[in-house]
Amino acid sequence: MTAQPNGNGNRGALLIGTGTYDHPELPALRSPEVDCTRLATLLHDPKIGAFEVQTLIDADRAALERAIGEFFLSAWGDDVRLLYLSGHGIVSRNDKLHFAIRQTDPGRPAYTTISAAFIHEVMDECRARSIVVILDCCYSGLFLSGAKGDESARFEEALAGQGRVVITAGTRSQRAWEGEHLDAETPAPSLFTGVLIEGISTGAADLNGDGVVTLQELYRFTCERLHQEGAAQTPRMGGEMQYDIALAKVRKQRKPRASRPDRTGSRTRTSAGSQAQRKSEPWQARAAFGPARQPILSAGVLVVHEPYKLHAIDLESRQRLPLIKMWYPGSPALYRDAAYFPGKGGHLQMTDLRTGKHRASHPVVIRDGLLGVSKGVLYATAQDGTLHAFVPSTLRLLWSVTTDGLTATSPPQKTSKYALFTAAVSPIPGATASFSADHMVAVTDRRVAWSYQAEAPLSPDWAATDNGIYMALQPEKSLSCQRIVAVNPENGQPLWWFDTKALLASAPAATDEVLLFGDTENRLVALDTNTGTVLWEKKTDGRLLNRPSIEGGVLFTADRAAKLVRWNLLTGRKVRSYDLLVSPDRQGFPAISDGVVYATGARGDLHALPV
Repeated sequence: MTAQPNGNGNRGALLIGTGTYDHPELPALRSPEVDCTRLATLLHDPKIGAFEVQTLIDADRAALERAIGEFFLSAWGDDVRLLYLSGHGIVSRNDKLHFAIRQTDPGRPAYTTISAAFIHEVMDECRARSIVVILDCCYSGLFLSGAKGDESARFEEALAGQGRVVITAGTRSQRAWEGEHLDAETPAPSLFTGVLIEGISTGAADLNGDGVVTLQELYRFTCERLHQEGAAQTPRMGGEMQYDIALAKVRKQRKPRASRPDRTGSRTRTSAGSQAQRKSEPWQARAAFGPARQPILSAGVLVVHEPYKLHAIDLESRQRLPLIKMWYPGSPALYRDAAYFPGKGGHLQMTDLRTGKHRASHPVVIRDGLLGVSKGVLYATAQDGTLHAFVPSTLRLLWSVTTDGLTATSPPQKTSKYALFTAAVSPIPGATASFSADHMVAVTDRRVAWSYQAEAPLSPDWAATDNGIYMALQPEKSLSCQRIVAVNPENGQPLWWFDTKALLASAPAATDEVLLFGDTENRLVALDTNTGTVLWEKKTDGRLLNRPSIEGGVLFTADRAAKLVRWNLLTGRKVRSYDLLVSPDRQGFPAISDGVVYATGARGDLHALPV
């Protein structure tokens, strides 16, 4: 079916979401607000949807009925009207569908909800050329009049009126599911709407590759994606269309530069050039099965960690490698083509990333989550608190050192001279510290070089370079800010301190010249590592989800507003942004290599985006 062009008519969208309910029988929903917000951003973008968008969140019945009436009755001619609703669906005793609002009493739907019948009546009077209704609620299939009774009813006869189409999140008997919320402050889109957003924002729903996402293409993409994910939802579509309706344009990707012709006029064709051109294109692959850590690139393998599992993807072929299962949930250490973690009984184990097979082990029993590889040395903390240093390729022991009653609380990092880690005093020798660390310890061959004791407990957020160690103190309950302390890595002497304006949102990142951190008030701050003074300060669209990524002067941040942003490291100027909600990882960060940034999405997918 040919897509109807945008034409000269008005393209209007009304997005309604209800997640807060007064009645105790209606549980609160966290997805409707983010559903509407993210969908509104895409539909309003003149380069994508070009809709005039109105959004109503948790509005009362009078406001909603008036808005719906004005929305449809003000349209005519070549106009397009798109109505979207996200919230609870209620089925009355006579098997009619109602949309719950904040004041809804489930036992009195007739006069405390927005009824599907009311919307049908208003649409009957609408003179717009095309009407699209998208419903993300339980039992939304009941909105299709042909869906009453047998679920296999003829949906092409469901609605009267040319150019009127309804897409529902499920059948008349199915529930619609919220997304997998990352944490208390990061709601996810619902399962159904999240796929709609993905199909429009990435252009994946443009099934015929003509640069336009039509209604039928979006529906087919959504059905297929939900089926692939094993969701217990079967979207339905009903209506009558003379033309397929164009919903969104696909953002144009930058074309790779053509290779320079040689003197004979022919184009240079080399395997290296072909490989570089292929790598410059964005791609996506399924990695984990849900929210996971940000990827680490090691010897041509991208590794994504979720508790008890390591997902490895070969960078060259973009194919999944064998799944590596771990005995403990903590993060492993990676070096070249191997992963290191506690094996059965807690013994140090080395596993091949490409085959998933056990390669070697060491009898020392180590603590989970406290391994680190830095500058060619593998560091592991034993159960008794002893720090061991190994040759990664053979697990040959280099040296061991006891830390005099201090228990490590973080994986060691290496500067030019010392291995550094935070530690706490354990009341029982060898016991795991269950309280905050307040020491920074520097060790070298078989001895503790120095130990710095902070004036307050340290947060897990710290960074180190050869020029400085940068630690954040735990905030006091009465304060909404934190102090960052810099100490000299040579001797542990304090260099400077800086009081933030708000709490840190993630761990800081550091180079020899710049220390970067994001706070809970959506500020991105760059400090001079020599003096602690502010170099620049910028606003982010949302709170940072990860430690900032820095590689070769390139800076990337990822925030809760589903933005992956590239910045100019020296000036703080925003260079480019990508629409992507990444998986939160306070200590981790998207990987950057050879002009490509690799990030783990909120659903566990691995995304590769050209810098």
